[in-house]
Amino acid sequence: MKFFEGGKYSYIAVAAADLLSFIVGTASAWSSPVIPKLQTLSDNPLGRQISQDEASWIGSLLSMGGIVSPLIWAYLVQKVGRKISGIVVVIPFLVAYLTSAFAETIELYYFGRVLMGIGIGGMFCVLPIYVVEVAEDVNRGLLAASTGCFLVAGMLFSYSIGPFVSIMAFNLILTGVVLVYIPAFWFFSPETPYYLVRENQDQKALKSLRYLRRRPLADLEAELTQIKKYLASMTEGTFLGIFQTKASIKAFIYSVALTTFQQFSGINVIFSYMQNIFDLTGSDIAPEICSIIVASVQLVSSFMSPLLSDKAGRRTLLLVSITGATICEVVLGVYFYLQDNDDDVSGIGWLPVVSLVVFMMFYNFGMGSLPWAIMPEILPSNVISKASLIVTCIYWFVGWILTQYFAELMEAVGGAGSFWLFSGFCVLFDLFVFFFIFETKGKSLQEIQQILSR
Repeated sequence: MKFFEGGKYSYIAVAAADLLSFIVGTASAWSSPVIPKLQTLSDNPLGRQISQDEASWIGSLLSMGGIVSPLIWAYLVQKVGRKISGIVVVIPFLVAYLTSAFAETIELYYFGRVLMGIGIGGMFCVLPIYVVEVAEDVNRGLLAASTGCFLVAGMLFSYSIGPFVSIMAFNLILTGVVLVYIPAFWFFSPETPYYLVRENQDQKALKSLRYLRRRPLADLEAELTQIKKYLASMTEGTFLGIFQTKASIKAFIYSVALTTFQQFSGINVIFSYMQNIFDLTGSDIAPEICSIIVASVQLVSSFMSPLLSDKAGRRTLLLVSITGATICEVVLGVYFYLQDNDDDVSGIGWLPVVSLVVFMMFYNFGMGSLPWAIMPEILPSNVISKASLIVTCIYWFVGWILTQYFAELMEAVGGAGSFWLFSGFCVLFDLFVFFFIFETKGKSLQEIQQILSR
């Protein structure tokens, strides 16, 4: 079975672009090793322990930045292009990590977290569009899903380094990662042919295709003609344009549902508070080691989605992924229920680690990356920047609510109630995919729009 179909240089271009996703992964997991340090006096640059409320703000302000940033990035990605946007989007990370490296007040950590959120929101606006527009029909699913692999690798990087070095060293190391990305993306990732055609730069679009495909000129000209025909069928969209056709309305609703259900699985809460969650379970394994174990398994399992999304199909992977994740959260809820009722759980101290390990396996099998891979496939090109802006704002608003008030949720309904609530949303997620999402593998962007128009 041949997994890697299509021109090899499209893989190189996307791999360089995916370093942005790696950076986002480091920011997503940043609070997990940092918050425990700030809650003790050892290796704490503040000179005092932070309160639970301050810890909640550090965890949740990432999402706050993600709420407002799409307003910036959706404009830039259309006005200056995907490539320049891909460079500008890392500036917030650079400033955030340098600020956090030398911060001595809680307000500077807040500032850094908002900047990280602005950068993360930018990645979700810029990277999915870039990947879809440089990929081919035969490898679009694989390349789109590869973003999730790099994101998980970035998280593992933070979990593996953050607990064992000072906060200053940790942030300076992450600054170095950002500085590696900038030249890699600039030299190996061309502007997308779709954007260049839209800007009436056909010769540059042909040059981009030549780099990405390395095929005979006749084949490249045929693909260029197909791109022009597709874009010509799309009138320039507005926010109201999202709701002017049946296809765009359905694509928008599906995109909101897929990404919002992903948040309600509780995933960003787990990312932000993984060490704290393991502290609550009372597991015999050190919390920082638990985090590394979970992220390592998560990284290995994340490679299954790119390899299978163009073979088994997006819809099938999503259904399997969500079902498995649901079961794991139910089991984790049972553990917390026994613990909260003072039952002896010493004999099953391994259960929380195993539950989260298997949860992450199923999560990365499909539901981690595929909602964001499907979104740019189904949204019409003329409204994709506007629609993805709204989708991303909603996604991060939900994420902010969940991370900001997770401590209160745990206090109100306990660990059992919290994870059973998340599993209930996963059941609804499964039902939505089963009844509404159709298979997009192997279909051109034009064919997908025709299906949505029915």
